[in-house]
Amino acid sequence: MKNNEHKIQKVLFVGLGGIGQRHLRNLKSIKGEEIQVFAYRKRNAQFVLNNRLEIIEDEELNSKYAITCVSSLEEAFEKGVRTVFICNPTSLHMEVLLPALEAGCSVFIEKPIAAGLEQFDKVETLLQKNNNVVFVGYQNRYHPCIKKAKELIECHAVGDVLAVYAEIGECVKNWHKYENYRDMYACRKDLGGGVIVTQIHELDYLYYLFGMPQTVYAVGGKLSDLDIDVEDVVDILMGYETERGSVPVSVHQDYIQVPPRRSCRIIGTKGKLEFDLLTSEIVQYDEQGTSVYKEQFEFERNDMFLEEMKQFLACVETGEDSPISFTEGKQSLVMAMAAKESMQSGQKVVIKNEVRG
Repeated sequence: MKNNEHKIQKVLFVGLGGIGQRHLRNLKSIKGEEIQVFAYRKRNAQFVLNNRLEIIEDEELNSKYAITCVSSLEEAFEKGVRTVFICNPTSLHMEVLLPALEAGCSVFIEKPIAAGLEQFDKVETLLQKNNNVVFVGYQNRYHPCIKKAKELIECHAVGDVLAVYAEIGECVKNWHKYENYRDMYACRKDLGGGVIVTQIHELDYLYYLFGMPQTVYAVGGKLSDLDIDVEDVVDILMGYETERGSVPVSVHQDYIQVPPRRSCRIIGTKGKLEFDLLTSEIVQYDEQGTSVYKEQFEFERNDMFLEEMKQFLACVETGEDSPISFTEGKQSLVMAMAAKESMQSGQKVVIKNEVRG
């Protein structure tokens, strides 16, 4: 349990692009006029987006949400802000997270936590000192397919896992209708972009389902004709040591695939599981290849974001532990950094025991 629980009254948003506005919409839908919204922003764009990332005409962001802009983090803390949403580009996360923790704030931070692992010791020291709530925005853990897959794996529905194949491929040009893809953080090295860390949700749910791998090997790079300076096609092969041997868990990621694909296949000694995160369908097969369970969930994509928001607010207000804490959230980044290192060196990377723990 956290000892700094408090009633949320004043919140600060750092970054109000697509994901920042989604969290703001959901927060307002839950809390309404109970909260006062502050924003610390560099661009201060005033377009308003809906859940489909479409611009709503004739609306202005600050007016719609009664946002008070501040010129610094210190000004926000002086005004009584104790809850911070970090939704700016990845490479800028740490320059917000560290002072927010020092100020005793509860923090919701978008994935990935950072562009690298360099300042994590400072974060962990502050967390030990202040016992802050930190919630990392891995909303796919709330996808019904992943929740069901975890349930089935934990009850050994397909026996011992022997191999896993996950895939995410989507055309980055189609992500944001309100901006040129070249300007997105996902496509810029200086903002912490690249397919490995931007599509890190797959690494997170694999960690959630199976824990940390022992080895990571990756092949790929900037392979497409996209006008970007980061890797856009990567395949990662991770090794999980078990009593049966080294179980292969592979992930394909790309910025170019149309139509998009986002799926996972889990092969076990007693059958297999397949799920599709775009159609929200999961199927379990037995050893004879017969479908023994199949479900397509009635599901809106925003449901995941709403559920994680409700859980974050509960952690802040009641003091319950964050289910996706800083420690949880950093594991997928460790995996991602190992993949980057392997891709650049051409060598398999061993993840150290103390990091895996």
